[in-house]
Amino acid sequence: MASSQHGGHLRMPGRWFDQLASGGGSSEAVAFLVRAERTRRLMLLGELLDRLDERPEVLGGLGSAGTAWQLIAEAAEAEPEAVEELLMSPQIGCWTAHLLRRLHGTAEETADGPPLWADAGHLFAICLAARIRAGLDADVLVPVRNGGLALPTLGHAGIDGSRGYGTATARLRGGDLHLTPHAGSRSGGRTITVRPGDGVGSSSHWRRARTFAGTPTWLDDLDPYRELGEPVLPQPLDSAAAEDWQRLFTEAAAVLGPSGTGPGQLRVEEVRRIVPWTGTPSAPAPDEPAMLSATTSDAFGSMLIARPEDGLALAETMVHEFQHSKLGALLHLFPLLHDDGAEIHYAPWRPDPRHTAGLLHGAYAFTGVTGFWRDRMADERAAPEHAAFHFGLRRLQTRLVVRTLLTRARLTDAGTRFLHGLAATLDGWLRERLPADVAARARDAALSHRIEWRLRNLRCTDGERALLATACHEGLAPPPASAHQPVLIREPTHWTDPRTPLYGAPPRTPATADAHLAAGDPRTALALYTEALRDCPSDPHTLGGWLLARARLSPTAHRLPLRPERLLALAPTTPEELHRATAWLTAGN
Repeated sequence: MASSQHGGHLRMPGRWFDQLASGGGSSEAVAFLVRAERTRRLMLLGELLDRLDERPEVLGGLGSAGTAWQLIAEAAEAEPEAVEELLMSPQIGCWTAHLLRRLHGTAEETADGPPLWADAGHLFAICLAARIRAGLDADVLVPVRNGGLALPTLGHAGIDGSRGYGTATARLRGGDLHLTPHAGSRSGGRTITVRPGDGVGSSSHWRRARTFAGTPTWLDDLDPYRELGEPVLPQPLDSAAAEDWQRLFTEAAAVLGPSGTGPGQLRVEEVRRIVPWTGTPSAPAPDEPAMLSATTSDAFGSMLIARPEDGLALAETMVHEFQHSKLGALLHLFPLLHDDGAEIHYAPWRPDPRHTAGLLHGAYAFTGVTGFWRDRMADERAAPEHAAFHFGLRRLQTRLVVRTLLTRARLTDAGTRFLHGLAATLDGWLRERLPADVAARARDAALSHRIEWRLRNLRCTDGERALLATACHEGLAPPPASAHQPVLIREPTHWTDPRTPLYGAPPRTPATADAHLAAGDPRTALALYTEALRDCPSDPHTLGGWLLARARLSPTAHRLPLRPERLLALAPTTPEELHRATAWLTAGN
């Protein structure tokens, strides 16, 4: 981590590493990550060209990789900055990584995905984009997807109405791009002409790539390599939706303001691309809809985001996802831990067990989110009490995960240094005072999620369950909780957490058990939970609420929610049995 770049190797100054390890990062530290990502991008492009040279048949007769790269190199010589922007764009990063995974046989193949030659042939669309940016002519063959040609960072040309994959001749002269589809085209080979370099908007055959007004940040609804998995078709936003995203981005930028270098502070210009997420997530989503988003380490500063409810939510999500980008880039430089892939750990923002690499990403992202809400406590646009609750909740949850990583992950020396940096930030925040009511609701919300996660994901071992049942039946003291070693259930199910938002904004006139609990009325909540358990005695959400209410009312029951699976092991089938089992378990612990 010493200073300077020497002998072709990137070396990060220790102070920049420590800035990033705190959860933040100066503009110099982030710029270093960008330089490192540039080096990695060029290495991957070199690897890709080598693979395509070794397997020329992959390009399906479109041409040779060497010829395409020569045309790109000529464009780079004529307009270096323009071609640099293209090659370092998120669009090229996602394509390069996707194609390398396919060539190495590690990509997840789907029956309806593009043929390999179409993915590989996108190199010629990149070549064409480079020539357009440099103002040079070109004659190349290009792949056509569903009657269209995507030109990365420029836009999308609609050639005809055909379906599937085909080819077209691209003839670029003086800014005019003439596209002639080949055999099988529904247009009968009719040539269309567009001018991608003019920066004009939509026309009958051309849709320009969008950027947010006054910024270089793409609002990408066109590029086939804008999502995380297989290439996707363009889903152009209509004018109303595009204006809506522009409004949200403007609001988010105002919330973030001229940010500094601390955790949760984001310089908006460092976000390279936002992709509106219109699909269904393939993985369990976070509990809060505003956080439905994702990032790939293949494209620094790029993020997929489902439309948030307002600019504040977008700002939070941008902070969250940029944390992932920073950590992804840092992991390209330093191995921080050795992950065995075992999905066994509790993550307070997930419904499912996680492996240590996932925990690390979550801890870093939510350190940023925690800092974001800390800064919002002085921002009237964010409702200071609302911000204070989220700050209080996330600092507790994130510090718990950092502790898990420090005690249970196999860390490298760099990883230990990194996590101690996060711990120092969070420990400082935990010493900051919040209004007593807000701090209490944050603690209750953190416990609520944890108890339900345990009820849904953990069970006692067969041996412990037998010991508990025997001791309870014979009137003996329960086995000590200190010996408890729970195991994961085999197939955890997806679930959402409706109780946490209620703690954040307790209803004035509560009507449900959850609402009464969040509003500080555990007695009414307990009665309502008890009635609900008569119909479904093992429902994890209801049982979790019952335990929380019981713990609030009985000082002797306060530790039971920490290991609720011990109660499940006794298999109570009625509220009365539940009360007796709880009394027995808490009497000796």
